[in-house]
Amino acid sequence: MAKRAVLYVRVSRSTEESVSIARQERELLDLAESEGWQVVGTFRDDGLSGRVERKKAEAALEAIADGQADVLAVWEMSRFSRMGLSVVARLVTVLRERPGSLFVAKKEGLRSDQPAFGIMAAVIAEVAAMEAEATRDRIRSMRAHVLAETDPSSQRWLGGSPPMGYRAVARAEGGKALAVDDYEAAHLREAARMLTHGGTITEVTRYLNDAGVPTPQSAARRARQKGQPTEGHDGGLWRVSTIRKLMQSPTLLGRTTRMVETGRRSDGSPIIDYRAVTDAQGLPIQRWEPVLDAGTFAALQEMFKARGPNQARKAASWLSGVLFCDLCGSVLYATRRKGRNVDAFRCSNRAVPDHSCPGVSVSRDAAEEYMEATILKMIGDLKEYRVETRTEGGDAGALDDVAQAIEDLQAALAADGADYGVLLPRLDELKAERRRLLAEPGKIVTVRTATGRLLRDAWKDGDIPERQHILSDMLDGVRVVKATSPGRLSRMEDRLVPVWIEHPVEDD
Repeated sequence: MAKRAVLYVRVSRSTEESVSIARQERELLDLAESEGWQVVGTFRDDGLSGRVERKKAEAALEAIADGQADVLAVWEMSRFSRMGLSVVARLVTVLRERPGSLFVAKKEGLRSDQPAFGIMAAVIAEVAAMEAEATRDRIRSMRAHVLAETDPSSQRWLGGSPPMGYRAVARAEGGKALAVDDYEAAHLREAARMLTHGGTITEVTRYLNDAGVPTPQSAARRARQKGQPTEGHDGGLWRVSTIRKLMQSPTLLGRTTRMVETGRRSDGSPIIDYRAVTDAQGLPIQRWEPVLDAGTFAALQEMFKARGPNQARKAASWLSGVLFCDLCGSVLYATRRKGRNVDAFRCSNRAVPDHSCPGVSVSRDAAEEYMEATILKMIGDLKEYRVETRTEGGDAGALDDVAQAIEDLQAALAADGADYGVLLPRLDELKAERRRLLAEPGKIVTVRTATGRLLRDAWKDGDIPERQHILSDMLDGVRVVKATSPGRLSRMEDRLVPVWIEHPVEDD
C-alpha cells in the first residue's frame, strides 16, 4: 500500500525566484512520484517571516501525529522552521510516536530513517535560527539608521502600509518615499475642520462612511493606491476609535512613528505607545510634507484634551440652551420621564427647594414646531454661505509652525539626557522668531463663499449642532412665558418670545 504524503512549502514573499513556492511544490511532487507516495495534502506559507511560528507547518506535522499521513516532505529543513531546537524536538517526538512515519528534507537529502537524523536536524535548525536572529538584528540596525536621517535627500520609506493621507512613490535616489495623497488628505482636512468647528467624532465617522472613504487597512484602499479599480473590494467601516487615534497621530505632521514601551501592566505585559521618531537632541524629525498644518493639528490636540471624561453631554434638542424662564431667567432643560421620551422643556429652578420661582414648562414638540416655522419664514429663502477668516499681512501659518516647534523643544528639554547646550539656544531663537511674527502688522479678513444651498435646505439636512450654529447668528434667546390657558389651549405665539440679534444690513 502506497504511503500517504503531505507536502510543506514556504517562502517569505511571493517571487519568481529559484526558491519560489511553485518550484518547491513542483520538485516535491516529482519526489513523491519517484518514491511512489500518494500526496494527500499540501500546506503553503506564503509571505510569512521565518521566525514566526507558522500554523501551516504545525498543521502539516499534526497530519503525521493524527495518522492522516505517513510522510512529511519539505523542500528545505530551514524552510520548515527557523525557530530552533524546540521545533526539532517536536518533530522527533511525533516521528517516534508514529512508527513507520517519515520526514524528508529534499535539498539537504535529509531523511528521518537515516542514522543520527536527530543530531543532523538539530544542527541545521539551530544554524537557521542563528541566521534568522542575525537577519533580524541587521534589519533593526538598518531601520534605526534610516529613521535617524535628517537630510531630506536621505529620507526613505521602509515599506508597509502608508499612513492615512499618504501614498508611496519612487525616489530618484532609489527606494520609496511618502507623498501626500490628495484624495485622502482632502477628506482628512475636512474631518479636522469639522472637529475644530464643534463637530463630534461620531459626525466625522458618519461623514467618512457616507463619502465612501476606504479605511487605512482596507482592500479598497490598497487597490486604489496601486491605481487599480476599487469595485468589488471591501472599503472597511470607519469607527470612532479609529478616527480618535488617527487625528492624534504625528504622522499628520509628516513624521514617522515607532513603537515605544511606556510601562508595564499589573500582569507584567508591556504598555506600547506610538511616538514620533526623534533626532539626537530628542526633536521630532520632519520626514514628509504634512497633511495638516501645525495650527490645525494643535487645535485638534487641545480639543481632545478638553473632551475628556467630563465633556458636556450632547444636546437633546436644537433649542437646548436657547429657552429661558420669563419668571426667573433660568435656562429651560429638556427632561425625560421614566418610560417616556424627552417631551418637555422645564425651568431648571423649578426643582430647587424653597425657591421663589414656580417655574415654567413647555411642550418640546410644540416649541420646536413653532420656532422652526418662525425661523424658516425669516431666513429660509436666503442663500447659505460658508464664512472663513484669514490673516492678511501677518503669517499665521508661520506662527503656528513656530508654536509647534517650541512645543517640540519643550518636550525634548523635559526628556532624560536632554542636551541643554544645543536645545536652549534653539529655544531662544524660536521665541525671538515668535516675537517678530507677532509684531508684524496684520488684519483679519472674513470671506463669505456661497455653498449653493438655501438656508431652509441647510436646516433640513442639518443635525443638532448645525441647526444651533444657524441659530447662534440670529437668536439671542427665547423667553418662555407661563401659560395662561390649560394644556393645548395655550398658543405658542403667546408663550415664546424670541430675542433677535440685530446685525448691520448686508447685500445678499
